[in-house]
Amino acid sequence: MPDHDVHSTAHSGTFPLHRGVTLVACSCLFIVCAILAFGVLGRGQGAHAASSFSQGANSTGANQAQLWFQPSGWTAGYVITHYTVSGGGQQNVNMAYNSSTSRWEYTIGGLNTGNVISYSFTYQQSGLQYDTGAYSYTFGSSVPTPTPTPGNGGVTPTPTPSGTHNGTFPLTLQNNTRGVWANNQIYIMVLGQATPGQWSYLQPNGTLVHINHLDANAPNHLTKNGINYANMAFTLAQASTVTMPTAIAGARMYISLGSPMYIPIAPDDSGWGGPNIANPNDPNANVYFDWYELTYQYGVTAFGGNTTQVDMFGFPMTARLQQASSGYDQTVGITLTRDQVYSRYSTAVGSAFTGLSTPYRILAPKSSPVFASGGSQANYMQAYIDQTWSYYTTNPFNANIGGGTFAGRVVNGQLQFTVNGAGSFVLNKPTSSDALACSGALASNGMNTQELQLGASFCAAFNRGVALNTANWNTPATYYTNSIHNDYAMFWHQVSINNKAYGFPYDDVNSQSSVTILPDANPPDNLTIGIGW
Repeated sequence: MPDHDVHSTAHSGTFPLHRGVTLVACSCLFIVCAILAFGVLGRGQGAHAASSFSQGANSTGANQAQLWFQPSGWTAGYVITHYTVSGGGQQNVNMAYNSSTSRWEYTIGGLNTGNVISYSFTYQQSGLQYDTGAYSYTFGSSVPTPTPTPGNGGVTPTPTPSGTHNGTFPLTLQNNTRGVWANNQIYIMVLGQATPGQWSYLQPNGTLVHINHLDANAPNHLTKNGINYANMAFTLAQASTVTMPTAIAGARMYISLGSPMYIPIAPDDSGWGGPNIANPNDPNANVYFDWYELTYQYGVTAFGGNTTQVDMFGFPMTARLQQASSGYDQTVGITLTRDQVYSRYSTAVGSAFTGLSTPYRILAPKSSPVFASGGSQANYMQAYIDQTWSYYTTNPFNANIGGGTFAGRVVNGQLQFTVNGAGSFVLNKPTSSDALACSGALASNGMNTQELQLGASFCAAFNRGVALNTANWNTPATYYTNSIHNDYAMFWHQVSINNKAYGFPYDDVNSQSSVTILPDANPPDNLTIGIGW
């Protein structure tokens, strides 16, 4: 499946560091992703936990709690913890190995009784980087029982959650297209994993069915351009409220208008190919579609989801996540009409970005050949990158990232730096396409934890136009005020609820993305997706 966004169980070996809580299995074209256990997915690349480990959180003082991670029978190259305290900004920090306890540890200070710590881990094993699921700990409560995670093929023990939930929850689908599209013209296809390594699709009765390439020739199959595809979608006329399962990891909810989507399945049923929006011959090229990303496992992984424009915009959507027991009620997305979005986009962005607008979708710069090597805008950000690298050649670089002090200077074209005064690390100078896609010199194989961490922050800084002044890296009021920045990403923040949007891969740096995550692993009371036009 060379012309599709491939989702499979084979690891590509490429990954970004800053996972945040973006929940798409594979956002970058031609990248093969692995999902071997439940949990929060990285923005586009990476694999899920494939080895046994234990983890936990416990109080170590009046205002302190310790997060810990312990491999079972194997050695981790490094472990990073990603955490928030009572819904605050996400921190991403390197854990320290404690030889006396044989585990990786990190202590959080400044806590008050009742603070909820939501956390996950990223670890390296045998040269590959993996993510775990998400966990939570309430400071001042009793010490939680550590959750061991087995290797691929094992059975994950499910802790007994509190409350009386059965783990399922209602998904409500609202037709907000103002009569443009009837319910029988709105198609929903949800693909995710209830069992590690096995992709399934959601039926309107709420059951998950394993994907099967033979369905391409089954009754009611789809056909386009002489090629048959499995019919894995349902319409709002068939179901506008669906009971979601107790576990569905790394899921994409594709929504298409006027036509179902045409998704090929691997011959061994190990994966599926998403639409390649850069390929004009893709069967979905003339289909209006967009998607929502989510992951959840009752009692283990807190529900998390997001709308996204990282790759493209198809039509306006909103997502409201509610959980009465925790008082959680947040809505993200865009409430404007599609015509309003297109009209405002044309006047809000510079001439380099106007050509990204097409009848079926507005492409992200990283998805367009215009901004790729050889394109007319291939060097769009290069002058700004050159200016930034020149500045840090003659001026010291200092930035506080995830609680660590990154300090250094550009020498012979490389940013050479230390973290908290220790180590010797290097960040190579990125190209314009590296910065817009958060890849290459900013996130690629061979980079260690600290280099990936700084690469993620620089990616966000370049896109937001604040790379020259690290004091502004965490100050949203200064974003997109420089003459060179990612106009496409800027626009989605302008038109999105509370200015929260996923406009580029690391837009969750400093909590600017449209991600919503419940504070515990009990189910939401409702997830409402508003489908606009």
